[in-house]
Amino acid sequence: MNSVRFSGLLREFRRHAGLTQQELADLSALSVRAVRDLESGRVHRPRRETVRLLVATLRLEGARRAAFERAATENTEGREAPPDPALIGREAELAALLGLLREGGRRLVTVTGLPGVGKTRLASAAADRLHRSGWTVNGALAAPDALLLVDCLQDGPPIAELLARHPGLRVLTTAAAPLRLPGERVLPLAPLPAPRPAPGADPADLLRQDAVRLFLARLQHVRPGHRLDPAEAATVAELCRRLDGLPAAIEHAAEWCLIQPPRRLLLWARQSPLEPADSPAAGPVLRAALHQSIGELAYAERELLRHLAGPGRGPGRSFEQLLARTRTPAAELATAVHALLVRGLVRATPGATADDLDSGERFTVPYLVRHALLEATTPAPAARPLRVLAATG
Repeated sequence: MNSVRFSGLLREFRRHAGLTQQELADLSALSVRAVRDLESGRVHRPRRETVRLLVATLRLEGARRAAFERAATENTEGREAPPDPALIGREAELAALLGLLREGGRRLVTVTGLPGVGKTRLASAAADRLHRSGWTVNGALAAPDALLLVDCLQDGPPIAELLARHPGLRVLTTAAAPLRLPGERVLPLAPLPAPRPAPGADPADLLRQDAVRLFLARLQHVRPGHRLDPAEAATVAELCRRLDGLPAAIEHAAEWCLIQPPRRLLLWARQSPLEPADSPAAGPVLRAALHQSIGELAYAERELLRHLAGPGRGPGRSFEQLLARTRTPAAELATAVHALLVRGLVRATPGATADDLDSGERFTVPYLVRHALLEATTPAPAARPLRVLAATG
């Protein structure tokens, strides 16, 4: 069943409120031209902030508000608009984050993880949901249900002072590592699942994987109207696996599809996944961020990372294996493993099913981190001078 168009709902609700287009524009701080374009259907995908202003001005609540907001995300033919890349595969994480923020005793929540994993996007989506439900976001800190959203925070003390000064304030931060402040709850954000495609896997099943869906969503932005050949589904799924399911790396790889097909990107990624993970427009931003994240580690954490990334690690090491091979006290080793996990530099995968201490999770290093670590420990080759050959007549 086709949905009601946004333009028709806007016109209906404006008239019900007894407002002219000019009056609605004045009250909502929009231009009258913007209101006319929305009602005529010339603009059928309004920005979120525009929808929020219209909802507040028209005083929409309950079912009317839900219908209005739903129509804003649908195209003129009533089909669902392409998914927001910020939320592909992040429904569970978003629900968990909202739950933490809504709990009365959880006043500081920090989202951690690898560079490019989507910390900012997830935090912004949560803040937007809370704002639409009536919270004050980045406004008056003393207001009821006030939320302060701070991106890429590196210094904890100012946040501690704000929390002490405003008892009702909640703070949502994104950071490479926990702030280590009293009462802090940490949500480590993992990359999207990107399993190895099984031989003969159904292309339709592969195209439903979250990592592949993200690749296709970004590909549609780069090449509108392009349709992926089902025969390429396994190639894209393997490419996403080589990129560790890291959202930024997947989106950068999709941008390279403007000049390279997925099969060539996969060959590129097999040599070094950092190459297709670099943005064709912005350059090696993600690579530099990975180097920085590794460089911020304490000595013991960096040595443990090097040990895990060494040759012959196969499916990874269990905690008991690490204890035996590093001869590190258990508490000290656990602290180092935890620090690497919350940063996303190490991931945990299920181990064996035997009932023994060595059957637990295995700790492995993602491809991108492994290659960034190799670059960080390998001297760069000496630059060769550029030789310009003179043309001969």
